[in-house]
Amino acid sequence: MKKSLLFLAALAVSSALCAQENQNFGQADVMAAFKEYNPAALEKAAQNPTYGELLKKVAVAYSAPRTEANWSEMVALVKNFDNSILLQSAREEYFEGRTLQTVAGQDLEALDARVSGRILAVVQSVYENTLEVKELQIDRYKEQIKAVKKDDMLAKAQKKEAVAKLKQQIKALKAEIKTLKKNSKQKIQDTADVYFAEIRSDFDKQQAAQLRQAKQQELKAEQSAAQDVKAKNKKPVAK
Repeated sequence: MKKSLLFLAALAVSSALCAQENQNFGQADVMAAFKEYNPAALEKAAQNPTYGELLKKVAVAYSAPRTEANWSEMVALVKNFDNSILLQSAREEYFEGRTLQTVAGQDLEALDARVSGRILAVVQSVYENTLEVKELQIDRYKEQIKAVKKDDMLAKAQKKEAVAKLKQQIKALKAEIKTLKKNSKQKIQDTADVYFAEIRSDFDKQQAAQLRQAKQQELKAEQSAAQDVKAKNKKPVAK
């Protein structure tokens, strides 16, 4: 699940572009997915220009080969669009809070509790959406089975083979759903904890880098001042 969250958070900014739109899911597919699986986001986009611009940017940038796995990822991206924004917002809140804490002595425990609570709620939502997408995928495979059985262009043996593969895919998805549901509360908490730990680590690294930069600038200033003093005190050479 951690990998999925990171993937969603990355796609909220951008994704690789691809020229062959007919062979890949692209902008039109993403917008169609929003219309079918997250119409509330489109309504919000129509009312909020900033939100709408971000949604458009994701739709324009998204591209992936037309496979069932990528269809699932695209729908997950669409359903979790707000969750991606919320994760970024939680990260920014923590960074701003930690900065204020160092200046004004803000209670760090209160900040941790607030941000970790936000992250946990987002992870819970991502988990629920993940289950929904897998159920949608099962429904798609079932529809494909019906289509294969009705396809008069396929020989009996071909139909049998195709149906068997689709049923195997359904079986695999059901197994994934079962695994996800097992001890799900702990898995959700663990994922939230890992993500929050990464945010804290990123902030500490940023602070350490800024401190190193400040010390380097201070050292350069001291060296420059020392050279100026040395130059002023240097006695002129007698002629």
